[in-house]
Amino acid sequence: MSGPYAVVLRFRGPGVRATPAQVHAGFLAMVGRADPALAAALHHPRLGLRPFTLALVGNPSLGRLGVRLGVLDPELFGRFWARWERRGGFPLVLGRARWLPEGVDEGSPWSSRASWEGLLHGDRRASGRLVWCTPTAFRQGDVDLPLPLPRLVFGGLLEKWNRFSPHPLAWEAGALERHLVVSEHRLVTRGFHDGRAVIPGFVGWTEFRLLRGAGEEERRAYSALVQFAFYAGVGRKTTHGMGLVRVIA
Repeated sequence: MSGPYAVVLRFRGPGVRATPAQVHAGFLAMVGRADPALAAALHHPRLGLRPFTLALVGNPSLGRLGVRLGVLDPELFGRFWARWERRGGFPLVLGRARWLPEGVDEGSPWSSRASWEGLLHGDRRASGRLVWCTPTAFRQGDVDLPLPLPRLVFGGLLEKWNRFSPHPLAWEAGALERHLVVSEHRLVTRGFHDGRAVIPGFVGWTEFRLLRGAGEEERRAYSALVQFAFYAGVGRKTTHGMGLVRVIA
């Protein structure tokens, strides 16, 4: 099945906390031991949209660490997984702490697999709730905006979808503004410390709804992007732990 997926990499170690920047750097270094070409590509400054997301799940202070990896371009990671299985995983070095691999948890609530066709041709829906599980924000010029405006949420998801999916969606920005609204929300402001600065973000949930004037193409695109958010994340710094999303139908 070709499409986005998410898994949780499990490690055991010294029980010390790590910053998002350390997790990001440690993950790229780990990938580099398995597939140096992939690590160089993922770290390239001109890559643009990143084909993966990262977030910590669980409590590292208890000596168990979960790194939730979302993959939007499965072919890129083929060699990495082949070498991971052959070696039984690779250590994850976070600062001065060395974490040893325990395995890949595909039974976690944060793990799932999908096909592009399944996302595109699944149940049509006119509303859906996105739960913001880690602080989420959008870069607007020189400032960070901690608000889930429909054009920012779905505009970003649409850009990622059209970059990685073989089935592009023809949903224009103008249609986003006209046909999609926030129908309900419960949000609180929460900062995200990336190891260097605190980024203002929000957590909670938001329910989005398509208006009656939306056509079948908008409904299809909306339904696909709502489900895609689980894998792609939303907003900025999704490779450092921000914008982790759970979807409630």
